[in-house]
Amino acid sequence: MRKVKNSKWISNISKSIMKANKKRNQILVIAIALTAFMLTSVFTVTGSMLAGIEKATMLQVGTDLHGGFKFLTKEQYEKLSQDEKISDLCYNIIVGQPRNEELREDYTEIRYTDDKYAKHSFSLPQVGRLPKKSNEIATCGNVLDKFGLPHELGQKIYLKIDNGINRYEGNFIVSGIWEKPAETLPNQIYVSKVFQESFSPVWENEKEMESFQKVNSYAGSINPGFNFKNAFNLRDKMEKLKIRLDFGPEINEGVNWAYSTSSIDPTSMVLMTFLLTMIMVSGYLIISNIFNISVTADIHHYGLLKTIGTTNRQLKKIVIRQAMMISTIAIPTGLVSGYLASMVIIPLIINNMIRIPVTMEFNLWFFVISGIFAWMTVRISCIKPCRIVRKISPVEAIRYTEYAYSIKKKKKRTYKVTPITMAWQNLGRNKKKTVSVIISMALSIIMLNLTVSLVASFDEDLYVSSFAKTDFTIGDATLFQKYSVAAEYEGISQSDIDYCKKMNGLEDIGAIYISAGFHKIDGFAQKKVENFYEQIKDEIHPEAVKELKTLIFDNHKIFSNVFGLDQMVYHQLEMDAGKLDWEKFKTGKYVIISAPIEGSKDDAGAAFYKIGDHVPVEMPNGTVQSYEVMGIGKVPYAMGPGYSRMVDINFILPSVEYLKHSKSQNGMKLFMNIDDAYMEEVETSLTEYCEKTKPLLDFESRSKYKEGFMELKQTFLLIGGAISFILALIGILNFINVTYTSIRERGKELKTLHAVGMTYKQIMKMLTTEGVIRIVFTILVAFTIGIGWNRIIINMIAGEMIMFKYQLVIWPMMVSIPLFLLIAVLVPKKIRWYEKTYMDKK
Repeated sequence: MRKVKNSKWISNISKSIMKANKKRNQILVIAIALTAFMLTSVFTVTGSMLAGIEKATMLQVGTDLHGGFKFLTKEQYEKLSQDEKISDLCYNIIVGQPRNEELREDYTEIRYTDDKYAKHSFSLPQVGRLPKKSNEIATCGNVLDKFGLPHELGQKIYLKIDNGINRYEGNFIVSGIWEKPAETLPNQIYVSKVFQESFSPVWENEKEMESFQKVNSYAGSINPGFNFKNAFNLRDKMEKLKIRLDFGPEINEGVNWAYSTSSIDPTSMVLMTFLLTMIMVSGYLIISNIFNISVTADIHHYGLLKTIGTTNRQLKKIVIRQAMMISTIAIPTGLVSGYLASMVIIPLIINNMIRIPVTMEFNLWFFVISGIFAWMTVRISCIKPCRIVRKISPVEAIRYTEYAYSIKKKKKRTYKVTPITMAWQNLGRNKKKTVSVIISMALSIIMLNLTVSLVASFDEDLYVSSFAKTDFTIGDATLFQKYSVAAEYEGISQSDIDYCKKMNGLEDIGAIYISAGFHKIDGFAQKKVENFYEQIKDEIHPEAVKELKTLIFDNHKIFSNVFGLDQMVYHQLEMDAGKLDWEKFKTGKYVIISAPIEGSKDDAGAAFYKIGDHVPVEMPNGTVQSYEVMGIGKVPYAMGPGYSRMVDINFILPSVEYLKHSKSQNGMKLFMNIDDAYMEEVETSLTEYCEKTKPLLDFESRSKYKEGFMELKQTFLLIGGAISFILALIGILNFINVTYTSIRERGKELKTLHAVGMTYKQIMKMLTTEGVIRIVFTILVAFTIGIGWNRIIINMIAGEMIMFKYQLVIWPMMVSIPLFLLIAVLVPKKIRWYEKTYMDKK
C-alpha cells in the first residue's frame, strides 16, 4: 500500500476533524486546562514551600553557605584558606557581648565581618556600608528600635561591650543599616577592623585561645564559612576536610542542615504522589473518554482514509495532532490560571499553617514540570483511541458502531422489557466508559469527604492546650521568642504575682520556677543511663555525642532541671506512673521525676528511678536534699521552658519547698484562668502592664491560639474544597459528555424505538435511569473504597499533628447524592435527539 508522507496534509485533516466537533473540543479544552490548573497549583505550592523551608532553615542557621568552623585561631584559619576543595571562603570575628539594658530582651552579637560573610549571613547593609572607622558600627533595624532611634545613618549609640576580659563603653556612629529578614536570626552589631584589632585581637595561637576560654569567652576567635562544589553529602565532605587539615575533635564544625531539610520526607512524597495520581487519573478519565468518543464518531472517516492508502502511523499522527492543537490552548491556560491561584493559596498556608518566609516567585521549572505532566496525561489518554484506529480495517470501519461492536453474545433469557431494564442493558454495552465516568465522579466525593474528615479530626482543645494550658501565660519576653538564644527563666517577680492576683474575674493563678544544672548518678541509675545512651546515640548529632559521652561516662552526670510548682500548675502535670495527691506532695518530702523518653509505650519503665526510691536533688542554692519519688511524669510543654535534652531528668517539687532552697524568689512563668466576662478587661490590663510598667515582660493568651486554630481549619477547607470542586467539575463534564454523545450516537435507535411504540416519556425515563444508575454506582464506590482509604490517607497527612484525633464524616457523601441525582435527571432533558414532530406525538 502506498504511503502518504505529507505532514501538511495530516495537519489539514486534523484541523477539519476539529472544526466538525467544536462542542467536543470546548469540553476537551476545559478538561485539559483543569488538569493543568491542578498540576500547576500542586507543583507551585509544594515547590514554594520547599524553597521557603530551605530559606527559613538558612535563617535559623544564620547563613546560606554549605559549612563552616567555629572559634579558630589565626594559624588554623590560614591552614583552611590553603585548601583547594572549598570556595567562597569568608569569615567573621567575635568581638564581645553588649551589656546595654536596652538589648537585654533580644539576643545581640558584636562582631567584625567582611563584605562576603555579611552577604551570605543576610546582614549586608541595605543603606550605607560596613564600618571602616574605629567609632563606626553597622547594625540591623531591631537594634535601633531597642534604642528608640529612627532608621537613619549617622545615629549615635552608646554601647557597653564586654569581651570577657575587658570592657569598653563609648559612642558609635551608625554607618550601615539593614532589616533583619526573620526573628530566627540574632541581632548583629558590626564594628570596624580597627576597633576589633584594638579591643579583641585575633587569637594567634592556642595559648591565646585558652586564656579567653578560661573565662568562657570566644572574643577574638575567627568563624569562617565556605562552600563546597555542591551540596551533596555535606557531612562526608566536612569530615574529609577536617582530615586534610588535621583538625581534631576539639574543632567545632558546622554543616548547613538547610540543604537537607529542603528535601521531601517519605510521608510528603506519598501525599504528593497521591495528589498527582488523583489529578492525572481524573484528567485521564475525561480526556480519554472524549478522544474515544471522537474516534468512534469519526471511525467511518478514518476507514475511508485507510482505503486511499493512509497508514496506521499516519492515522495515529492525526489523532495526536488534534490532541496537540487543543493542548496548545488548554495547557498554557491551565498553567497560568494555576499559578495565579497559587498566589492566593500560598499566603494562606504561610499565615495559617507553616509560618515560614515563603514568597511567591516565578519559577520556570514549575511550569515546565506541570506542562510535562499535563501533556503526559493527554498523551496517555490518546493510547486507546490510537489503538482503535490502528486495529480496525476499512471494511469494519464502514459498519462500525461502538455499542454494537462491544456487545458480547449471551445466552437468551426471557425477562420483562421496561425502560429500567433497557437502561441497565444500555450501560452494559460499553462497560469501560461507564466505569470511567463512575470513577471520575467518585474521586470528587472521596476528596471532599477526605477534606471534611481531616478538618473534623482537628481537635481544638488538643491544639490550644499544646500551646496554652491556661487563659493567660506571663513571663519574660525572651521566653516567647521562638529562637531566642538567651532566654530569661527568672522574669516573674513577687510584685508581678501580687499585681495579677488583683485582677477582676480571677479564677485561679499559679507560678512555675526552674533551675537548670546537673544530676550526679551512680549505681543502678548509672547503668540505666548508660544503656539508654547506647540506644539513642545514633540519633544524636556527632558534636552532641562527644559532650554527652564525657558527661555520662567520665563525670557520671546528666543534665537536670529542678521545678517548683504552685498547686494550679501541679494539677496540670502529665503523669506516666503514680497519682496526683496535692496534700501529700505539698509536705515537701516527695518529688516527681521525669522519664527520658516522651511518647514511648512505657515512659515510666525508661525512668532512671522508680516510685519509692529516695533520690538526692541538687537545689538552686547548691545544697543537696533527699526526696522520695511519688510519681513519674512531666510538666506540659506549654508550661515548661520550651526545651529538652536527649538524656536528662527533671525533678518536680512544690514551690514552697523549692523557694526554701533558692537564692532567687523569681519565677519562670505565671498562669491565670479568668472568668469569660472579664477576658477583654484582663487582656487590656496585661497589655498595659507589660508595655509600660514591666516592658521586659510579655504574655500569651488561649484566645490567640483559638484564632490560629480556626484559620488553620479554614485553610485546609479552602484548599481541599477547591481541589474537590475541580475534580467534581471534571467528573460532571465527563458525565455530561458521555451522556450527550451516547444519546446523539443512538439518535436513530431512539427514533426507531419511538416508532415501534415507546412513548417520549418512556424513552426519557430510560435515559434518566441510565444516569441515575451511574450515580448510584458512584455513591457505592465512594462509600466503599472512599471510606476504606479515608483513615489511611488522613493518618498520612495529619497523624503526627499535635491536635489530631481521627473523626470519620460521611455527610459530604450524603449531600452529594441529591446533587448528582439532580444532574442525572436534568442532563438527558437538555439534549435534543428528536424532531419537533416527535414532541407532538408524545
